[in-house]
Amino acid sequence: MAKNKGIENIERDLIGNLESDLNQLVRAILVDLSKERYSPVDTGFFASSWTAGTQRPRPDEPRETVAPWSNIKPTRRGQRSSQAKIEPRFIDEISYNFKPFSKVFIGNRSQYAARALASDRSKVPQYVQGKLAELIKRTFTEKKPKIAVGMSSLKGGQGGIGQFADPKKAFVDYTDL
Repeated sequence: MAKNKGIENIERDLIGNLESDLNQLVRAILVDLSKERYSPVDTGFFASSWTAGTQRPRPDEPRETVAPWSNIKPTRRGQRSSQAKIEPRFIDEISYNFKPFSKVFIGNRSQYAARALASDRSKVPQYVQGKLAELIKRTFTEKKPKIAVGMSSLKGGQGGIGQFADPKKAFVDYTDL
C-alpha cells in the first residue's frame, strides 16, 4: 500500500527544498563566475578564485604564491596571456550545506579582486544585474523540468494499438525517468 505524505511534513519538506535549491544556486553562481565570459582573464587566477561561505571571503591570496599562476606572466595589456589557466580552486572544496534564511557570501580570494571587478573587461556587474535574476527564478521553482523519453513506433499500424493502428498516425510514448 502506498504511503500518503501527511500535511504535518510540509514544513520539513519545504525547508529541505529551499536548502537544496539554495545550495544548487550557490554552486551554479560559482561555476558561472569562473567562466571567461564574466570574469576578466589575464592569467586565469581571478576567474579561478571564486568561493562562497557564511563569512565574507577575504581577498588575501596573491597570484604570485599560488601554482600554476605564479609561473604565468601577465600581459597587463588587457589581453589574455597565452599561458592562462582557468581552474576553479574552491568550488569542489565547499560543503554546500548552506541553510535557508542564513547569509551566504560569494566572493573572490584574489588579492587584486577589486581592480579586476572594476576592469572594463569585467562582466560580473552585468551578470549580477541580468542573468542572476533569471538563474534564481529558474532554481527556486516548484515545478522542476521533467526529463522524458519519446519513442515512436513505425507508421502503418505496425506496433500501434487501437486508434494508433491507423497507418496515417504515429504512436508516441513519453515515459518519465
